[in-house]
Amino acid sequence: MRSILNALQDGRLFELPDNGKPRSLTFLARILDANPEIEVGTDAIEEIQQREEECNTGIGLGVAVPHVRAKREEGELFCAIGWSAQGIDYGATDGQHVHLVFMYYIPGAQKNVYLKEISSLFKAVRKSGGMDSIAHAPDLNTVRNLLLDWIGQSSGNTGPEAVARMIKLDLKQGPAPSPVAEIPVCAPAPQPLAPAAPAPVPPGAAMASVIVFSVLVAPPSTALVLSHDPAWGTALEKEPDLAARLASGQPFTAAGRQVHVTGSAHYAGGRMQHYCVAVLAAG
Repeated sequence: MRSILNALQDGRLFELPDNGKPRSLTFLARILDANPEIEVGTDAIEEIQQREEECNTGIGLGVAVPHVRAKREEGELFCAIGWSAQGIDYGATDGQHVHLVFMYYIPGAQKNVYLKEISSLFKAVRKSGGMDSIAHAPDLNTVRNLLLDWIGQSSGNTGPEAVARMIKLDLKQGPAPSPVAEIPVCAPAPQPLAPAAPAPVPPGAAMASVIVFSVLVAPPSTALVLSHDPAWGTALEKEPDLAARLASGQPFTAAGRQVHVTGSAHYAGGRMQHYCVAVLAAG
């Protein structure tokens, strides 16, 4: 399940904004549209909606796999993952609500890889006893760790040590967190690396649909936004109770975007760094 592991490593696991199918699919389709490899002119939202009208992509056991088929052969399989604790009334054939949505962009040469990955995913869900642990997960970090367990089991590795070894071997090299004076405190669960930073926004360019950024919070509540879009970063820093909203781990709307925390790192002295993705709020 390589593309699922890549999605977890790159911060493409999100708590969906509500339990409505149209809004959830639209949200994830915006993430697909931000993939630099997707063809210019591709409307992921329109293609996803059209495919759902033709054939429901709920494959059962609380999982859905909507997808966009690329017009070209070359390219990598790309995945964005959405989690719904309440469950989405998806219209799946088994009647179960969907708690995990894996949305794919599939180049022609990756079709068989995609089918193999979906088969492995379905087997992992069944082997784990179903969706109950995901449905009752308290937060997104717990979901991430459960998915890593599934990946480890599907690759023949079991146990937290084996999963940790797999992550160490496969993690993409991204920019390290901003240095601080204190030594980081060890966290009980693996912390994700900072997502790869996007290219700087040229002056006068159209507003990007997705911004990857991080926020360094130091006591009592000073929040410093690290983003390649300085105007938006400055606007976000002026938001009231920003530190508390980030610490909650829940999505929120600020400065015209919906902000999702994809991971956090704890440091001595009460300092924290939150890794985030901001998506343009629906108009």
